[in-house]
Amino acid sequence: MRRQLLSNARDERGAILMQVGIAMVALLAFAALVTDYGILWAARGQAQNTADAAALAGAIQLLHGGSYDQARAAAKAVGERNKVFGLTPTINQGSGDSVDETEDISFPLCPPGPGAGEKGCIRVNVYRNENTHDGVAAAPLPTFFGRLFGMTAQGVKATATAQVGSGNVIKCVLPIAIMDRWSDDYDPTPDTTFYANDGSAGTAGWTSNDDFQPDATTGCTGARTPGGACDTYIPPYAGNTNTTGWTVDGDYGRQILLRGDGSPGQYEHGWDQLFDLTGHGNPSEDVFTCNSQPIGIADSSTEFLGTDCSADRPNFEKEGCLPVSQNGSVTDMAHDIDRLVAQVGATWDPTLTGPHGEPGGISGDPGLLLRPMPVVDVNAFLAEGGSTHRQITIANIIGFFIQGSCAYLQDHNIPLDPGIECPTSHGAAQKQLVGRIVSIPGQYVAGSGNVTQDSNFVEIIRLVR
Repeated sequence: MRRQLLSNARDERGAILMQVGIAMVALLAFAALVTDYGILWAARGQAQNTADAAALAGAIQLLHGGSYDQARAAAKAVGERNKVFGLTPTINQGSGDSVDETEDISFPLCPPGPGAGEKGCIRVNVYRNENTHDGVAAAPLPTFFGRLFGMTAQGVKATATAQVGSGNVIKCVLPIAIMDRWSDDYDPTPDTTFYANDGSAGTAGWTSNDDFQPDATTGCTGARTPGGACDTYIPPYAGNTNTTGWTVDGDYGRQILLRGDGSPGQYEHGWDQLFDLTGHGNPSEDVFTCNSQPIGIADSSTEFLGTDCSADRPNFEKEGCLPVSQNGSVTDMAHDIDRLVAQVGATWDPTLTGPHGEPGGISGDPGLLLRPMPVVDVNAFLAEGGSTHRQITIANIIGFFIQGSCAYLQDHNIPLDPGIECPTSHGAAQKQLVGRIVSIPGQYVAGSGNVTQDSNFVEIIRLVR
């Protein structure tokens, strides 16, 4: 029996080595899974971040009027500055406005839905793999334990799509609301000497010295041609194809004059409304700070238009209603605004090109000189009581680049555009504000209203994939 036991023991020698060998294979496979697959997933996250950043960079270029090739170049440059596991990823730039999704940078159709804009989407594919992509040599990801099983390299691909869309809500608003433009079909006393287009009909004849005269109660006698028509206003709410209000293509860079004194009824005298979001009776507090209260466009399909906007309901601001300040006027803010202009230092440069190819642009960081400005629904303004109202209905939101008071422009030899007339008296010039209509970034919020595409100055950039 002793001899049999010794024989059996000799027969089992080396069994533990076999178990260790099998276990090592399993452990090496597990190490390959954890280490090499971990590298793959870490690189996958970095590649996705790179694709997101590149798509957003291309969308920003589109937002500011860049061409498709400029958007491609911006996306490629930003993408290649973001490393994927220590090396530059592969992004083949391509050219033109191709929608071919097999290209690394393309411009596919955007998904339908709220906030969709006319500038569309940009898609960016980011690679780091072992295959040659579109004739460009790629840099594969390394493997360590995988080499024991014949896997010498691995790769990742990430894609992102960014959309340039239309917004309807903003913050940091300048506490001034400007009246929208109307079709000036009735003007018995046009001033074509100073306002060259004042003799024209329609929106082409609108100037800052015009009265809004929609019927006999406001002075329209129907005597002026063509057709003896009175003035009309059509707000830019979505669905109105013949709006008379401001448009991006037609009015970007337009210089406008804000006056807050005088008798109501005339565009430049008393129609620029001061509103108070602080609740302290001092709207000028919002000149030097960014008020976080969201301001939205009124929804033409809801009850919030017309006289119902004067009901003083809570949270009306996001739904397109603003409380009119009962203290002070626009002119009281001019001194504070001049201080802000002097501090920031950004200027309007006519040699630059706007986002839609228009002449002129902002030179330098505008900071708080670039502010959202609500645009008042003219019809609702009259329906809500005109100068006696307590609320105003927001038909649109424009970006307003503040240039300063008339006095500031005079002191710094900043020229005015034709048709803009400042007082010659320095004291009176200190009470009137000058600025330009521009686009401005914002956000899209369900529940607020929308305007037609060509009237939308609030722009958003978002990742949609």
